[in-house]
Formats: sequence, C-alpha cells, structure tokens
Amino acid sequence: MLIRLSPITTLPKPLKPDELMADSRQTAYLDAMDIDVWRLRNRGPVASCERQSIPGIRLGTGNGGVLFLCATAEDSSSRLANDIGRSLGGVPVWAWPLQDEDSVSLIDAVDEQLFTTVAIFGEELADVFFTGELPASLNSAKLVLLPSMQDILHSVDARRSLWQIFCSKGMVSEN
Repeated sequence: MLIRLSPITTLPKPLKPDELMADSRQTAYLDAMDIDVWRLRNRGPVASCERQSIPGIRLGTGNGGVLFLCATAEDSSSRLANDIGRSLGGVPVWAWPLQDEDSVSLIDAVDEQLFTTVAIFGEELADVFFTGELPASLNSAKLVLLPSMQDILHSVDARRSLWQIFCSKGMVSEN
C-alpha cells in the first residue's frame, strides 16, 4: 500500500514574547473565570555594592557564618563586641570599613568566606555600602540591619531590639 504525502507546509513562525502576552480584555475574561494568568514580571533590584566610593572591609578574627560589620576597628575589639559574640554562642567574624591594599570588597568577603549572615551595625554604615533601602540578601548571605554600636551601648531599647533581631533572624546558637 502506498501512502501519498501532502505537500510540505511551512511551520508557523515562533511567537515573540509580546505576542504571547494577553491583552487586557483577554486577561479580564480569564480573571472573571477565576483562571490565574502567569505574567512576566520585572525583576526587582539586585543587591550590589556598585558605587564609586565604596570602601573595602578589613576582616578580623573569628569563625562561623556570621559577619558583623561595625564602623571602626575599635568597635570590633570593644567589651560590647565581646559580649555580643558571647551572647550568640560563638566567635563571629568582625569587619570594618577600610580602604587600603589589604581590604576586600564586601561581596568578595561573602563569597570567599561563605558567610550566611552579614549584620550591619547602624543605618549610617549601611548607607556607606548600599544605596537606598537595604536589600534582603547579598549573594548567598542574608543582610540584617542592627542598631549602631553607640546606640546599643547607651540605650536599653537598642539592646532589647538587638536581642529581638538576633532571635527573629535565627542568629542565636543553642550551645
């Protein structure tokens, strides 16, 4: 038995993304029928430290997945810093802004040291590294805004807020 093939027809050309999008009338019909429509959305801003005058950071001693970013080297070696580290049940890594040949960028520190949390002491310091609102994460690390070291030192409310943030973000070790 012989089968006769029809002449080859051309395949339809692929649709462009804007042709795939439903117009507002089609969307209204689908909404009225309780059919969810998937729409392309714009991606939100990506956390970056891309500014012209962003300082590098100097990493202090410590270990673990938490990086505390404070304003000065003196803050990182203070009695308050010691108390904060002990309250977390470990020895967190402390860092401070410093622009010299031995400093590293915050992004590189997160990637190389595998930090899971970067906690920044104070809004002023956060503004040095990030424009506008603090993003939720920087690469693989979540970003946490803490009261400034001076506020914690002088205010009971700031200390209470610090502890609440530690607990809510899962930064307190059970050891």
